Amino acid sequence: TLAERESERDAWRARAEASLAGLGRAIDEQCTSWGLTPAEREVALQLLRGQGHKQIAAATGRSERTVRQHAVAVYEKSGLAGRAELAAFFLDSLR
Repeated sequence: TLAERESERDAWRARAEASLAGLGRAIDEQCTSWGLTPAEREVALQLLRGQGHKQIAAATGRSERTVRQHAVAVYEKSGLAGRAELAAFFLDSLR
């Protein structure tokens, strides 16, 4: 039933909260080690969440061109080829 699924979802979220917080810290530390600016870090996190450049621009009040420039800087500073490699860098080792 819907109530059972909601209860199951809430229990999963509670169990996952600490792990997700740790992953968030690890992502932030890696972004810092790459030398990302706060704006680049924000764009990187939105890209990891699956947002497109247009969506990020709308959410941050930046132009789509600026968001694209930040994304390019993220890829250059990280040595990664694009969005898929960025996601794989952080998620590939999760099991």
